[in-house]
Amino acid sequence: MDLYSWRNLGVSTALTFNWFYFGEIVNNTIVAKKLAYDRHFTFEQNLDYFRLNFGNFWGMLKLPGDFNPLTILLLIFELLCFIYLVRQREKRNYFLWMIFIFGWVKQLIFLSQKSLFDWYYWVPQILLFVPVLIFVLEQKVKRNLWLALLIVVYIIPMLAFQTIHSIATGNGEWNYRRTIGTFLNQYEKDKNQWIFLEPAGYVPYFSGLKTIDEVGLVDKKVQEEIKKDKPNFWINTIKNRKPKYLLSYDDLFISKDAEYLKAHYKLIKEFRVKDHLKSDNKILEKIYILKPSGTDYNLYEKID
Repeated sequence: MDLYSWRNLGVSTALTFNWFYFGEIVNNTIVAKKLAYDRHFTFEQNLDYFRLNFGNFWGMLKLPGDFNPLTILLLIFELLCFIYLVRQREKRNYFLWMIFIFGWVKQLIFLSQKSLFDWYYWVPQILLFVPVLIFVLEQKVKRNLWLALLIVVYIIPMLAFQTIHSIATGNGEWNYRRTIGTFLNQYEKDKNQWIFLEPAGYVPYFSGLKTIDEVGLVDKKVQEEIKKDKPNFWINTIKNRKPKYLLSYDDLFISKDAEYLKAHYKLIKEFRVKDHLKSDNKILEKIYILKPSGTDYNLYEKID
């Protein structure tokens, strides 16, 4: 098969999967997020977002803060390895160019759309690192030194970060957000009641309640509200749908819609990340404190 045949096969496979799995060619996740997060930024704001992405989400080796010099060094080394390999004019260059172009296109799309989730970048990052692996493995002189440097400088730090990141994120989801869901599950016996929140995940799943999420991933009626009046879609959804519960990052009683919310809802519980950082295992506790995962929430219940 030639390049165009492989390309057409890949695109048709992806679209076919979307149709059978999601029931639509372009899955609702993309449509909803594009609609909810689409904003007009100034040139300065775009640069600021790029800096934030570049430091925190783009690099394979993470450091605290927005600017990460390791990302630049690794990027330069990847480019040098790629140039070195393609100059050899071997048959594998075809595949190197494929993964290089795909990796860069995918990363640039995510960066341009301000995707603030580091797992979006894992696949293109790994693909762009392939030339480094090939370069090191093909070394004839001081090959063991190159391998040792690869392991010490890259693999061990990456695994250490990913281990800490995964443990901390797991605590934030399972030991924190899940407990919000289990609290609601016990508190509300009528599972036909609705909760309006963001994001739709552990909380609504373990609560057993019907869910309206603020982006419209699981409820397309929210998308219609955004299309009609984006600045006021949130309060309009509450007024029209009248969910029994609201779960919010913010103190809603000091928001611009405080008057309406105070008249129709009451605060029943506050959930705080700091209350879920303890563990009988001291090593886990240190990781939880080092990298707290989650967001403080306030839970409100309808009173009329």
